[in-house]
Amino acid sequence: MYEYDIHKRFSEKNAKLYQYTLEDSLYKSNSVGVKVSRGDKAKGGRKLKGFYDELCRHIFDINLNLLEQIREFPITYSERSNSAAIAMALSRLTPYVISEYGVDCKGVDLREDESQNEKQRRTIDFWCATEGNNGLDIWIESKHLWLNVGKRAKRAFDYHCTKRIRDAIAQVKDITQLKQAGRLENYNDFKLALFSINVFCMKTESPNMNELDSIPYEVAEMIQNVANEMGVSPQGVLCSALDLRPSMNTPKENIYHLYGKEYLPFVLLCGVVV
Repeated sequence: MYEYDIHKRFSEKNAKLYQYTLEDSLYKSNSVGVKVSRGDKAKGGRKLKGFYDELCRHIFDINLNLLEQIREFPITYSERSNSAAIAMALSRLTPYVISEYGVDCKGVDLREDESQNEKQRRTIDFWCATEGNNGLDIWIESKHLWLNVGKRAKRAFDYHCTKRIRDAIAQVKDITQLKQAGRLENYNDFKLALFSINVFCMKTESPNMNELDSIPYEVAEMIQNVANEMGVSPQGVLCSALDLRPSMNTPKENIYHLYGKEYLPFVLLCGVVV
């Protein structure tokens, strides 16, 4: 049986094929720190960062095991394909996890989009709570994005990805309105828009891979800028990176870059705290 050991998975031994990093330049624990959901005031921002880091490592570990064993990589397909891995990863961290959390939103003025206000009920992708007196309550909405980093690509999100970013942030903002309307418990919680991102290029358009080191930061900044354009100031942005560049030009390249004509230098998990 597979161990799901994130320390073993991302050990120095495996670094020759892939590496894990956390980009946190746009996240300041003190500015994100709030009173946690239960118990006295605590460094909520620091706790959330630690939780997020561990969550992402578990999500990547689960996906890598599927890729290596059965040639499936759901994190690269869609948010629905990756939802099981997110639920599994959350359950590795806490027993308190609910997916597709249903909320009655009839009569709640959620946003300017009238079609949203006509809905009788909506769901939130995930809710979880960590254990202990200083536990965290976290709401999560997930979306899947893609970014072309080929030589002739703009290295910017297209219209469809930008819309997905805006939709996820708007959905996370709805949670505040639902709480104010009494449809959700008024926890002092965290609201997280979580984006899985394929960073890819055609092999015929491969850039100098050493010039892609800044991609996790660039992606985090692009998503933050979309939020700012919406009039939303994120409390912080974290970007976990599964760096698959080490596996290029090795005997195992075709395992980790499963689309024959493409390279997948990174798979990212970018979290926006709203």
